[in-house]
Amino acid sequence: MTTKFEGAVLENLASIQQALNLEANIQQYGELLVSELTTRELQIRFPARTAAACYLIACRLQEVPIRVTRIAETSTATKSEILNEMQRVSDALDLGIPNDDPTVILEEACEDLSLSADIQARAQQVAQLGVEAGVTSGVSPYSYAAAVLYIASSAAEPDLSQADIAEQFGVSTASLRERRDDLLEATGSHLFELQYPTAPPEATWLVDNLLSYARTAQWAKGKRHMGVLAGAWLYAVNRHHVDANVAELADITGVSKSTIRARYRDLIEHVGTADTGLDSRDSV
Repeated sequence: MTTKFEGAVLENLASIQQALNLEANIQQYGELLVSELTTRELQIRFPARTAAACYLIACRLQEVPIRVTRIAETSTATKSEILNEMQRVSDALDLGIPNDDPTVILEEACEDLSLSADIQARAQQVAQLGVEAGVTSGVSPYSYAAAVLYIASSAAEPDLSQADIAEQFGVSTASLRERRDDLLEATGSHLFELQYPTAPPEATWLVDNLLSYARTAQWAKGKRHMGVLAGAWLYAVNRHHVDANVAELADITGVSKSTIRARYRDLIEHVGTADTGLDSRDSV
């Protein structure tokens, strides 16, 4: 890194410190990181991004809790850019600083929101399912954690709105919905099992079979996977008399009630009747 770029990084670092006004040693530690990058001649293309990453690393090493969102608000770099640069700098300096862990982020959020132990446990289970399915790869841990908590809390009374959760994690509702869809799509039957623990195993197997069938069925081509998934969930709860309804499924999946009913009827037409309980259990 040239002296010119080093000066630009240091200027951005000082600007972040001035805006956040954290302990002075955070800026000093960040300056040491910048000096080491210069010594190792690490290529710097975006000084603002590197400065934000060094500041975040300094906070992590000094165990000063701060969200990437707060640093991003003081910089021209985005959250994802800061996190990616943090990983690059960490690797270059052999610091071993990982990106934020969604499970830790979830724990802090659940405590902040005073959520029940049941919701906290369910959130960690959902988060682990997503990790195993590879949903966390290349995405913001904050938007992922927000999606996890939304799914885990959607059946609670009172439940948290998308706006409530997005604000808690400092993400947009659009990002939350995108991550929720990814998570539901990758782990549809497993999440069904978590969401309805009293459902018999046959209900989960049925969801698996319905989704597998729909992947190659002509009638399902061109239809949103989320709608098919929600229809499969409704089919399973009706067949096995699980305590659920369309309104609840719409909240969880983000699919409209009319679409859920349409996909449910598609499945009835092409697979066979699920149960005579549509009218009684499909109440709004």
